[in-house]
Amino acid sequence: MSCVALALEQFNNYFDYTIQDLLSIFPKDHLDKDGQPFWSGPKRAPSATKFDVNNQTHLDFVEAYSYLIATSLNIKFSKDRVAIAKIAANTKVTAYVPKKIEVKLPEEEKNNNNNNQPEAVAPEDEEMIERLLEKLAVIKSAVSKDNVSPAEFEKDDDSNFHIAFIDAAANLRATNYQIKNCDRQKTKMIAGKIIPAIATTTAMITGAVCVEIYKFVQGYTKLEDVKNSFVNLALPLFVFSEPIEVNKIKSKDYDPISMCQVKSIPEGYTIYDKTTVDIGSLTFQQFFDHMSSNYKIDITLVSCGNYALFNAFLPGNKHGARLSRKIEDVYGEVAEQPLPTGRYYLQLELGGSVQGEDDVDFQMPTTKYCFMKH
Repeated sequence: MSCVALALEQFNNYFDYTIQDLLSIFPKDHLDKDGQPFWSGPKRAPSATKFDVNNQTHLDFVEAYSYLIATSLNIKFSKDRVAIAKIAANTKVTAYVPKKIEVKLPEEEKNNNNNNQPEAVAPEDEEMIERLLEKLAVIKSAVSKDNVSPAEFEKDDDSNFHIAFIDAAANLRATNYQIKNCDRQKTKMIAGKIIPAIATTTAMITGAVCVEIYKFVQGYTKLEDVKNSFVNLALPLFVFSEPIEVNKIKSKDYDPISMCQVKSIPEGYTIYDKTTVDIGSLTFQQFFDHMSSNYKIDITLVSCGNYALFNAFLPGNKHGARLSRKIEDVYGEVAEQPLPTGRYYLQLELGGSVQGEDDVDFQMPTTKYCFMKH
């Protein structure tokens, strides 16, 4: 009886109550911010489905769901459909209680992010989590892993209710959105095509990646020790090749963009390299002095992502006043979004010239400036 009651609760949750919640937020006559019907084009307005014990699809879902829960928990379960229908008809389920949910459309979410407003968590979710944690604390001592048995999907065994559950759940959701239902055989055919694509391909790729991780942790780090994999199970085709070496950035006698000679510091660095400055919080002038003494460069441009933090070429030496200011303070002033909590570094892109060499610019890896010393 408990399994049937749980199946009924989930039926209402999946196909009735959540649909009512959705329609309470966006009624069928709802208009968007431009005055156009919200439910139009590919967005079909759903309809809630009330459980009807006389509807075969409804009963299919309850029967299949009950059986899957019972077998997973090693509970004896009768396949007497008439008895299941009788239990379902006499089971009292939780009444619908409207939820207070605030939903933001994509354009509203974008505006919210631009205004740096924190996302709100629905009170119902918090309360539900608290209740579940309390229940888990009570029952965890009484539950053993031996009491639970996993179910391995098998589409060709009709006695395990796997296809029955998929067929019923899919058709019920289709009914919610006025989509044509399909018969059990078509459901089995579709599931047969999807499951190998998900399970087999994912397992293959996961295995190939794990092999490379095993090599790395055992010290096999030479280029010829690792492999790129190209797999097409439909053919089937398995190709393993040695990856090419990462591109190294070298000095140029003439760069068409800078229109001058460019020197790489250090020579032959890659996109995976970083120049780390980890001596604590610095002003721009202190940072420039550090880079000058350690890398023999004169900096005229400093940027971080889309933000220009310092530009010596602005008219009237506009950024000259920033020389005595902390780099992170200037970033906090010009950036639209603050740094995430717990991040105490900025990734800086630098521009300028090499000391003692006329008309020679430099290029170097992204500079990781740590304003809190580690």
